[in-house]
Amino acid sequence: MTAALVAYVPVLHEGYRRFLAAHGDGLPLHLIGPELHQDYRPLAKDIRALDPELTAQAIAAWGLCASVDVLDRAGAQRLAETQPSLTLPAEDVSYLVVERHFSRCDVRYAPAFLRWDKTRTAQLLVPEAEMLQSDDEQLAELVDAARAAAASSIDWWRQVGAAIRFADGEIAVAHNEHLPHPQSAYAVGDPRANFNKGVALELSTAVHAEARLIAAAAREGRATRAAVLFVSDFPCPPCSKLIAGAGIERLCFRSGYAVLDGQDVLAAAGVQILQVQ
Repeated sequence: MTAALVAYVPVLHEGYRRFLAAHGDGLPLHLIGPELHQDYRPLAKDIRALDPELTAQAIAAWGLCASVDVLDRAGAQRLAETQPSLTLPAEDVSYLVVERHFSRCDVRYAPAFLRWDKTRTAQLLVPEAEMLQSDDEQLAELVDAARAAAASSIDWWRQVGAAIRFADGEIAVAHNEHLPHPQSAYAVGDPRANFNKGVALELSTAVHAEARLIAAAAREGRATRAAVLFVSDFPCPPCSKLIAGAGIERLCFRSGYAVLDGQDVLAAAGVQILQVQ
């Protein structure tokens, strides 16, 4: 059985070079040409894409692979007939091309961060956080307040509570709630039922607990700079951006996952991220 690499390479950057260096030694590289993905809508906006023939010439000059060519439909069919063992980057275009042209071949997907494809966009990541014991009295007060607030949410399948301690020591609490009425999701159905967690986060009738806290502080003219926030679940990307923009100093959470750029935005804003044990 022959072995080969197959990859969609719209631009040349370090991520692709590392993928080829790790997996391409002595193997032929078959670049996925436009015939194999021209009806794939997410790539319609990818105006950065190079002419694949130019990409092939550039990669060949790197000397990382035995040979480099561009696959069209006929080439994909000829390659599939040889029943090769293929290695592809673990991303959307690879899955699409394998399903259409190489479903009967031995296929291995190699993790590589090449761009924000759908798979990576919806990936649920373990937040990177310093572990913190909850026996600190001030923290325990926030945790208890957030837990009590969460119990007030009628969104029983996902009760989330948050508590914030402002710089002056005062505490405010909130829970997640559907709008325009708390029981909207029960009256007309919850649109989140159509999506897996982490996907299409903006398509929701609920306002998150931490967003309610920050909005209420803005309405009341309260400064959130240097505040400490506890939320029972790690914040979603939109809430992470609100927390970063609000100048909150410390974010404490109990559990949950990070999606998209939420953690990176918090870290770039200097927010200390702590997980409560």
